[in-house]
Amino acid sequence: MATAHPPRPDRSGTSALLGLAVVAAGLALAVTGVLPWAGISATFGVVNADLTSVHGTEDGAGWWVMGSGVVAAGLGALGISRSRIVTGLAILPGAVAAFSLAMFLTRPHGFDRLTMAIPGLVRVEPVILYGWWAGLGASVVLAALACLALTRRRPPDQS
Repeated sequence: MATAHPPRPDRSGTSALLGLAVVAAGLALAVTGVLPWAGISATFGVVNADLTSVHGTEDGAGWWVMGSGVVAAGLGALGISRSRIVTGLAILPGAVAAFSLAMFLTRPHGFDRLTMAIPGLVRVEPVILYGWWAGLGASVVLAALACLALTRRRPPDQS
């Protein structure tokens, strides 16, 4: 009597590497939430000065980005032991992070308190700082890795 073989999980070396890469990208995304996202830059004649900055966690969007990074890292870790489909699900928290970053630009928290005006002497303007750009880059890398996990061909079944 022939017995049916249970389905084998897709645990190739490439799947494990993709899972590890998703974990790293997710953790990097989570860290960007505490970095400076926006600030005020002032020009005094020829001297530029950064007056103050807003960190991602000072706005709800930063917390969403941090949470998305942690969830993506968890999905990558689960994907290492389970399947590439679980790793590919990390595209969802990556999309949430990208949406949160975009929402921050539409209503940056704290710009109302980051004002300084000395008429005729100083030019003050808001700027997007490196933490926001790092978050955007990490969410794009995370989405690309998740897409790779979803689109990678399955090895032929060797029964």
